[in-house]
Amino acid sequence: MVSKKVRILFTIPNFITAGSGMEMMNIIDRLDKEIFEPYICVQQEGGRLFDEAKEKGYHVLVQPFMVSGVAGMISILKHARTLAGGFKKYKFDIWQSFNWSSDYSEALIAKFAGAKYVYVKKNMNWDRAAWKVKSFLSNSIIARNTTMFRCFFAPPYLKTKTHFIPGAVDVKMFYPEKDKTARAAYHIPDDAVLITCVAQLVRVKDQLTLVKAVANIEQVYVLLAGAARDDEYVAELYSLIDSLGLKNRVILAGPVSNVNVLLNASDIFVLPTTDAGGHEEGSPVSLIEAMATKLPCIASNVSGSRDLIQTNETGLLFKPENVEELTACINKYLNEPEYADAMTEKAYEQVMKEHTLDIEAAEFEKVYKKMMRIK
Repeated sequence: MVSKKVRILFTIPNFITAGSGMEMMNIIDRLDKEIFEPYICVQQEGGRLFDEAKEKGYHVLVQPFMVSGVAGMISILKHARTLAGGFKKYKFDIWQSFNWSSDYSEALIAKFAGAKYVYVKKNMNWDRAAWKVKSFLSNSIIARNTTMFRCFFAPPYLKTKTHFIPGAVDVKMFYPEKDKTARAAYHIPDDAVLITCVAQLVRVKDQLTLVKAVANIEQVYVLLAGAARDDEYVAELYSLIDSLGLKNRVILAGPVSNVNVLLNASDIFVLPTTDAGGHEEGSPVSLIEAMATKLPCIASNVSGSRDLIQTNETGLLFKPENVEELTACINKYLNEPEYADAMTEKAYEQVMKEHTLDIEAAEFEKVYKKMMRIK
């Protein structure tokens, strides 16, 4: 018990399009309320989680926490100080950002408001100078994968304040329960092999390589679940599917609301992310979800994914964009079911030991206590 509760401001642009809203809410819900008093700030109201936060009695603010439409450091500093005035009265101790952009003006506003700033590094972008400024201004940084420590946060002044907290899933929502009834909606035979990939349809996710890999494997269906975010890429996908004669076996399902049901109706999960352009993965939640449902997993050997998948331990890795290697991985699972079962058991154990929401929230809380020197 502390004499005065630690006030934490959790920021996210909105609860409408920002995909990290649920993760942020899960952490807030699990905080020790005897020690911490959470506030939430969005720049745009609306969305189911916005209403849910208010219903739960959390303090919800709607006001800008980033400088916009201003160029030049002097102007940014001036506007940041002005915006900080709207936060000073709350006397926040910690400012936890779930805003994934490289915009460092939020860190400045937090500083001017008297709060210690911490942000989550979710993606593998690092080419902008703004990331370095944002990291320099931070009191703490949450890194989502181990590659970040080697590539981004190796300098001592960053390494000492960076903490590794990987992604997590709700194991009450994602769990093994083999049930093939979901196949009916997509006209997939019960006796067919179903490979599923849950990822946005964008070039970096490289569903093209997966489609090519199954072209010569009979009785294999592929379901690509995810929102279309790149019209040119989606058109290329359709063209490839048509040219390989796979229109009856490769399905673009769009966003799927009940992913657990889909995963439990599948036989193999593949996340074929490319490393072209240096994007890779942060900590791919869809892969953790598949591991939680005891689905045999295959992933490209990129950052984030290789933290979760170790070949011959928790799944199989293949070289990004290498069709032959991916095909071999799929065939290994198909030809050696006992091997596949061994991988799923180990992967499930890893999720339960390292990637539950309770574990994730506890790790965030440790960071906050360290920042405030609470034992």
